[in-house]
Amino acid sequence: MLQLASALIVLALAPASGLRLVVLDPGHGGENEGAPAKFAPGTFEKHLTLDLAQRVAARLRAVGVQVTLTREDDRTLPIRDRINLANRLRADVFVSVHLNSTERPGPKGHETFFLSLKASDDAAMRLAQYENQEGGTLARTGKATGDPVVDAILLDLTRGRAQADAQQLAAAIQRHVAPRSAFPDLGVKQAPFHVLMGASMPAVVWEGGFLNHFQEGKALIEPATRQALAEGIADGVLEFGATVVQARRRGSVPAFAPYVLETPR
Repeated sequence: MLQLASALIVLALAPASGLRLVVLDPGHGGENEGAPAKFAPGTFEKHLTLDLAQRVAARLRAVGVQVTLTREDDRTLPIRDRINLANRLRADVFVSVHLNSTERPGPKGHETFFLSLKASDDAAMRLAQYENQEGGTLARTGKATGDPVVDAILLDLTRGRAQADAQQLAAAIQRHVAPRSAFPDLGVKQAPFHVLMGASMPAVVWEGGFLNHFQEGKALIEPATRQALAEGIADGVLEFGATVVQARRRGSVPAFAPYVLETPR
C-alpha cells in the first residue's frame, strides 16, 4: 500500500512540480570519507551518500525533473565548489545528503537542517562543526566569521525569503521520509553548515540516520532502506516544488501545512 500511495503522490505532484533543476550533493567523497559504516567494514558515509543521491535523482528524473549531482563518483570536492555549482546552474533546490554518527551508541533517527547562524541545540552545532571540517574551513563556531561579505550573506539568508523557503523544503522532506523510516523523526533543525552558505536557492542538509547505531546502522547498509529514504527525499522535493516554487513563480506565497514532529518510535 505504501508503494502504491508513494507512486500516486509522485504522479500527482510531477506535472505541477515547477522544478526546472534540482542539485543533489552527495556528502563527502575522495579523501573525505565521512563516518564509517560500523556494520560494513570498508564502507563509509561517502559511498552511501552517493548511492542515496543517485536513487533520489532517478526518482526525480523519472517524472521529468532535471537533476545534477555535485559529484558522480568518489572524488574529493571542496565545500565551496558544491554550492557554487548550484548557484552557477541557477538551481531551484539544493539538497546535501549526509548520514550521521556519534561517539555514543544511543542516538538514532533522521533530520533536515536549514541555514542559520544559531544552531537549534548543542547536538546540531556539533554536527555542523564536524561537517564544516570537510572543506578545511576555519570558522566553525556559528558566530560571525569576520568576513563582511560572508556575514552579509548569512544575515540575508537568516532573515530573508531563502531561509523561510529552505525551512519549508526541510519540512516537506521530513514529512515524506518519516513514514518510510523505521527510526525516529528528529524534525527540522537549523545550524551554520558551510555547505549552505551563499546559496541563492532554498538549500538544506539532510542527515539520514546514524551509522553507528546497532539497528539503524545495519538498516542503512541495506539497499532497500536507502531506496525507501531516497523516495521520501524525492517526494518531499516534489511537494516543495508544487507548492512553494510554483507559488513564487506566480508571485504568491502558498499556505503551507504546518510541520508536525512525530513521537519517536
